[in-house]
Amino acid sequence: VRSRGVLFVVVHTMLSAMALSRLLSLGLYLPSTVVSRPGAGEAHPPCGGPPPSMLRSARVHMTVEFNHATAVAPVATTTTHATVADQLLVDIERALEDRRRIDELVAHFEYSGTVQVPAEGQQYEGQGAVKRFMTTLLHDLDVRAVCLAHDDSGDPAVVISLSDSSDKSRELHLTPASRGTQVAGATLISELMVREQPLGDAAHNEHTEDILTPLFGPAVALASEGSGPKWETYDGRVRQRIWQHSDVFARGNTFLKDTMELTTGRLILMVDATVWSLYSDKMQSWAESVDLTLDTIVAQANEDHKTIETFTYMLDELKRTDPLRRSEPVLAVGGGVLTDTAGFACACWRRGIPWCRLPTTLLGIVDASVGIKVAINYHRKNGVGHFFSPSHTFVDSSFLGTVSLPDIRSGVGEIMKAALIHDRRLYDLVEEHGERLINQRFMGSPEADRVIKLSIDAMLECIGPDLWEENLLRPMDFGHTFSRTLEADERFFLRHGEAVAIDCIMNSLIAEQKGLMTEKEADALLSLYARLGLPCSIDGITAATYKKARDEIIVHRDGLLRAPLPSGVGECEYADEMTDEEIERAFSRLEAFIADHPQTSWNPTKSFATAA
Repeated sequence: VRSRGVLFVVVHTMLSAMALSRLLSLGLYLPSTVVSRPGAGEAHPPCGGPPPSMLRSARVHMTVEFNHATAVAPVATTTTHATVADQLLVDIERALEDRRRIDELVAHFEYSGTVQVPAEGQQYEGQGAVKRFMTTLLHDLDVRAVCLAHDDSGDPAVVISLSDSSDKSRELHLTPASRGTQVAGATLISELMVREQPLGDAAHNEHTEDILTPLFGPAVALASEGSGPKWETYDGRVRQRIWQHSDVFARGNTFLKDTMELTTGRLILMVDATVWSLYSDKMQSWAESVDLTLDTIVAQANEDHKTIETFTYMLDELKRTDPLRRSEPVLAVGGGVLTDTAGFACACWRRGIPWCRLPTTLLGIVDASVGIKVAINYHRKNGVGHFFSPSHTFVDSSFLGTVSLPDIRSGVGEIMKAALIHDRRLYDLVEEHGERLINQRFMGSPEADRVIKLSIDAMLECIGPDLWEENLLRPMDFGHTFSRTLEADERFFLRHGEAVAIDCIMNSLIAEQKGLMTEKEADALLSLYARLGLPCSIDGITAATYKKARDEIIVHRDGLLRAPLPSGVGECEYADEMTDEEIERAFSRLEAFIADHPQTSWNPTKSFATAA
């Protein structure tokens, strides 16, 4: 017994020593004499190639095959393609090699482009739905080979050979159609027809399609075109309705009550403290006039209040008010910070309760009112959040009369983003009327209404088909390559629209360095910024800050830069490379302009964060 005990002690000691050595090597155990300190290294390793889950196995045969007498000529993988089918083939080959390149493929579809799968009765509309289709086809299914041939009608088609979930061999013919629209040298696909080609003996396969396993998911319904909402999007998962209505809190106006279908006699109102101080009497008088009781949740809602503390306060207030699960939607009234935070609280409370929003700032109307993202700042800008669509968004410009001019200009920063990257008409309107509209706080003129409408149109055209950001090539990410870092830097105290405005200028000057914008266009843009009172730079900033921001955004965009850049005014092109030299030359160009126009350099003492 004694010898067995000694043996046990020896073996146990040896195993313990081995385990301790292993823990030490992994950094999971530190001796008591070692002091643990936070790491000084980067939070993320350098972004190189795609992770393994994004790669295809080497056995996939990706080449142009010639199995039919009608096969087309070989395709050169250049930026100019003989037909849209040639372009589609190259895009598919790239996406099969690296799944992240599905974004580039989807970007070659029109925003309202469709994929038709007649055999399964499916239709996919909009870039978000097309992205889900392409991901299913190229990543989830077992693709064996890709080639180029002609379909039965003689049109060029991409042929994809694959195996379905029951290991049956299948062959799909993808025939693209185009209206001839070109963006950045690529012809956009307006429709993709997907037909299955029976394999083997035709008689034997006459009824094969009736028993084949469906390859794709349920159909995506199209958005309603009824006469109600001003704007409406529907991507198969959520429906978003945006209404334009003036003075919704006027006594006797039942629009909110009717649209939100308030039948319990109560409205739970999450409201910005500043808005409540200005409009509480009017809101309470309105509620009384339409037989509603207001149950208010008042919250501070500047950027420095977009925190987990404000979020948990809202959750506590939702517990207090205890809204009915489906029939008492919460109305969030305030700027983008308030609607973002309130929306996130509604998304989390009881796994999601219905909510509506009413933005009261220009920035909130043209930017935060359009998408379905909700979030708070935690360790980083919008570090914790979700996608959670409101049932309704109400656009009421009557609130703009009490918005400060700096906050109006912050909203103009977002308007300029949409104009530069997507809509030349909007740019021309701002160039002609912008100074007057700012001074009038975008009230009381048809030009103001037109600018707001075109801004929302631009946002919805770009993000409406892809509310869930499944496609990371997004025109409206223009102005957000550097701004995340600038806005998070506590030295600068920037409003969101101010950071976006600075980002747009720097990216436009980089576009000039790349030959996408002319010197004349860049000069005109700088001059317009100066006239509008928009910031072009920040006192004390260096080119190194922009280089750091570039490196950080690559992590956010899944290892690729994907920077939208203006190609002229109103058109978008993407760049996966932005060199140090390009940043330095653009920064020097900007510094020279600032020297002649010092008022366009942002002084942090102007910020809301120091105004208190």
